[in-house]
Amino acid sequence: MRFLIKLFLVSFICVIAMFGALGSENEWPGLIVAISVWVWFIYSLSKPKVRNTDRTIRELERRNEELLRKLEQRGH
Repeated sequence: MRFLIKLFLVSFICVIAMFGALGSENEWPGLIVAISVWVWFIYSLSKPKVRNTDRTIRELERRNEELLRKLEQRGH
């Protein structure tokens, strides 16, 4: 769903920038905007997803154990 929203947004911005470039004397700002929006879109798709490494999993387990110890101490 996010992909489609990004795609429509990028397409809309690119069309407006291209029409602006076609209608002005200096077309470079519109072309730069259109190309940079597509580069941003491709970059956002190619970023690696955040994965839980062993270090983060161990850290979460340690926090859970500390929380359980504190809860257990309160109960006694």
